[in-house]
This record gives sequence, structure tokens and C-alpha cells, in this order.
Amino acid sequence: MTKPRTTRTRTTRTAAACALAALLVLATVAAGGAGTAAAQEDPETANEYFETFRAMEGTEAYQEYEEFETMRTFAVSRAQEVGTLDDADRAEFAAVLNTMVAFERAYERADAGEYEASLAAAEEAEVEIDELESYEETQATLAGLAVTRFYASLGDGLRDQASSAERTPDRIELLSMTATAYERANRPNEASEFNLQAEQLSAEYDAAVERMDEAEATAGTLLDQCLNCDTVAGAVGGSANPVRTFERYQASQEALSDVQAAQADANENGLDDRTADLRALASDVGDTRFSLAVASVSILVGYGLVVGLIGTAVLSRIFLWRRTYEMAQIGSIVSGGENDV
Repeated sequence: MTKPRTTRTRTTRTAAACALAALLVLATVAAGGAGTAAAQEDPETANEYFETFRAMEGTEAYQEYEEFETMRTFAVSRAQEVGTLDDADRAEFAAVLNTMVAFERAYERADAGEYEASLAAAEEAEVEIDELESYEETQATLAGLAVTRFYASLGDGLRDQASSAERTPDRIELLSMTATAYERANRPNEASEFNLQAEQLSAEYDAAVERMDEAEATAGTLLDQCLNCDTVAGAVGGSANPVRTFERYQASQEALSDVQAAQADANENGLDDRTADLRALASDVGDTRFSLAVASVSILVGYGLVVGLIGTAVLSRIFLWRRTYEMAQIGSIVSGGENDV
């Protein structure tokens, strides 16, 4: 009887412990959810601002850029002291909060590699800083210093990303954003340098794309005009005029050269899809060129045979005439000798 009671006791204790653990987990989740909700809702009272700013403690963006942590700490202290908010206090707290939220969003977007969104959020932070300056110049100055440092850091990161980018369109975009970040970081020399790089690379890329487009158009026209030229029989019978076959063969050589050069351009610029399309097009044009080459040789051989046969017939006729002439000469000499006798 003792063992069953011990087993039941252990079971009861285990169940109670599990229930207590579950309650603790639920309480923790509820507390965390309440804190998150408080931080996300639009605060109105001093106490709500106090809870909101306090919930921002430990934010990575503010830890890396201490100016914002200083702003947060000051906002927490002031929210405790101010008591009831008037319109000016409420506008000041809102400006501080909006500035911090915009900066945190810029930081997070940059960390996620969403650089365009990061620049946009940082620009929003600057707008909020201008608003904050009308209420609290010291806070606005701190935020401005942090945002300037953020732009410089973002520019350095974008520069590294641009140097390692494989696709030219991505590199151009990254170079442009690098220039923008350095410009906003009050580093005009770097901004001018990367603006120039972006413009030069963009011009080179546009020229390469134009060559690709022209090569594709030329090859497409050739293939459309010579639909059956992918086979020797089709190439031979594709035109009743032999000269036209030779012209198409020459055009196919030029088209293949242009497409292969365009394929190299696409590969150099990291355009994988365009490279694959041009590789397939080069294969089609190459097949057409080969068929036209064989057709041209066949026509030349055919003409050679005809000319050879005609030449043989003419030579045979000439030899026959020569033999007849020689025989006639011999007959004339013999006849003249008999008359003399």
C-alpha cells in the first residue's frame, strides 16, 4: 500500500510542478506582450511615455549609437518628473519618440541589407530631428551627430557591397547609394568620387546593353529570313539565287561574331539570364552558319563539276579537232607526194 501512495504523491507533485511552470511561462509571455504593446501604442500621458521609453532599453541601435541611449535615458527621467503633460510637452516627447523610432528602423533596414529603405528611414529621422530642434536643441544635436555617424558607417558598408557586387546594375545602384550616404555624412569628396564611378559604370553598361540588343535584333532578322537554314538541305533550297546563299553565309558569320561578343558582355556584367539567352541564340546562329557554309561549298562544288564537265567536253572537242586537223595535214602531204611521182 505504501508504494502506490508514493507513486500517486510523485505524480501529484509532478503535475503541480508542470502546472506552475506553465503559469510562469504564461505570465512571462503576458508581461512581454504587455511591454511590447505599450511600446507600440501611441502614448498620450507622461506615464505612457515613461513606459514606452523604458521599454526601449537594450535596443541594439541605441547601444551602438550612444547619443540615442542618452536621449532615451533623459526622456525616461523627464517623463517621471513632468507629471501632467501640456501640449508643448506632448509635442516634444512625440518628436523624441518619432526620431528614435525612425532611426531604429533605418538601423534595422541597413542590418537586413535593405539599403534603400534604410536611407529613406534615415531621411525620415532627419525630418523628425528638425521638428525636435524646435523643442529641444540639445536632444536634436545629439540625434544629428548619431545620424551623421550612421550615414558614414552606411556609406562604408555600401562601398564594400558595391566592390563585391557581381551584377553591374546592382553595383551601379550601390555606388549611387554610397554617394548619397557620404553626401549626407558631410563627406563631399567621397560622395563626388562614387557619383563619378556610378556615372561612368552606368554609361559603359548602357553601351553594353545596346550592343546586346543590336546583336539580338540582327541575329533574329537573319533567323527569320532563313527559317530552314538550320539544316543543309534547307540552306541549299532556301534561295534559288546562289549568290543569296553566299550573302547569307557572310551575314551569319557577322551575326555569330556579334552575338558571341554580346554574350561576353552579358557575362562580364553578371547578367546570368541574358547570358543564357545569348548562348542559346549563338548556338542557333552557329547551326545556321554551318548549314550555310556547307551549302555554299556544295554550290561551289556543283558549279565546279559543271565547269569541269564543260571544260572536259571542250577540251575533248579541241583534241578531236586537232587530231582531225593533223590527219588532214598528213593526208595532204601524202597526196602531194603521189602527184609528184
